[in-house]
Amino acid sequence: MTIRAMRIFGKKKKVARKESKVTRWFRIILWKLFVRWKIRERIALANKWADEHRGDTMLITVGCLLFSLIVGAFLALGTENDGNDNFMSGVEPVESLFQGMQQIQNAKAYQIAQLNAMARKGQVLKHELDSLVSLSPKTHEDSLMIVSKYKQLELIVNNLEKGQQR
Repeated sequence: MTIRAMRIFGKKKKVARKESKVTRWFRIILWKLFVRWKIRERIALANKWADEHRGDTMLITVGCLLFSLIVGAFLALGTENDGNDNFMSGVEPVESLFQGMQQIQNAKAYQIAQLNAMARKGQVLKHELDSLVSLSPKTHEDSLMIVSKYKQLELIVNNLEKGQQR
């Protein structure tokens, strides 16, 4: 391992140790606050009260939600709003993202079609190779055809294996 690699890994370990110290410190502070303010007991008491008073709990919840809805509506109406402002102005245009995804899907479909065509060609070559090998009196041309078709078949098999590994 080179010195540079050791420095990089050393920095990563140092950062990980620092993060673990910070998280440990944060947990200790939170635990002390939970103990001091007796949060666990208060939550248990609130849950017990909510179980005993289900109707009141529902009314309080619905009332808070309705209150926040009314306040939000008043705040929205109270702000000046030009008619030219488009409420979608803060949203990024996503058409380019969809076009990119479509291009990726088209490329995948093309690659799959190419692999399927290659597999069919390999099957045809295998059948031709089998028929050439089964010939009993082979000429020099037959032997050359067998070697060339075998090399083609070998290339196709290697390419198909690479395509399946991806």
